[in-house]
Amino acid sequence: MFREQSQNRPETRGIGRFRVRSAGVAAVVALVTLLTVSCTRYVDAEPVAAEPVAADDRPAASDASPCTPVDPPLTAIPARADGEPVLRIPQPDGWERSRQLDSELIRFVIGNPGIVAEEFVPNVVVTLETVDGVDPGLAFEQQRLGLEQVVGATDLRVSAHTLCGLPAQTIDYLTPAMGAVRPHPATVLLVALDTDDEMYIVAVTAQTMDPDNPTYRRDVDAILSGFVVLPPSPE
Repeated sequence: MFREQSQNRPETRGIGRFRVRSAGVAAVVALVTLLTVSCTRYVDAEPVAAEPVAADDRPAASDASPCTPVDPPLTAIPARADGEPVLRIPQPDGWERSRQLDSELIRFVIGNPGIVAEEFVPNVVVTLETVDGVDPGLAFEQQRLGLEQVVGATDLRVSAHTLCGLPAQTIDYLTPAMGAVRPHPATVLLVALDTDDEMYIVAVTAQTMDPDNPTYRRDVDAILSGFVVLPPSPE
């Protein structure tokens, strides 16, 4: 999945052209956890550095003002359909783009093979899904239940806040052992955007085997605090 950085590492395993069809951040957490072990090089793909948003493609200053500015450049996450939110992700140096899991649910994956721990590449996964007939609070509760009941997450710590002026929650939790992967900490940022047509839930999930690594802590803090979610661009 991600490029190997050292010749001293054991031979890595590929993940083929796996595609996700089940919705929910819980399913994504389990899938990415299992597939990231030893995937310290790309398979059928090349690493892609940050592609800064062009000046004429940035949201207007008045629209972007609720969002928190950070140092890493913003990379645009392409929409797959009209009416979807505008998504931008800070992409610090060393974090490489992988497109192998791209799908209707998984919109963006980056990992940093330079800070591999226990053959696990620290990664950040962005998902986008719609929910019907619920308010943001209920949608967030459904995601939390999925983490607990589907993934088996424990030690959940929930913080309610806003991101770009939108309802948001950050959940820190401990994943269970999955295959060869021991329990490890993860964080998910949930953001709700209600348009006239849909309620969108954006989930940005970060996980690592070494949460005390200073590069990981600095970069993930920038990614989560500086993530951009804005209403769809007008026609």
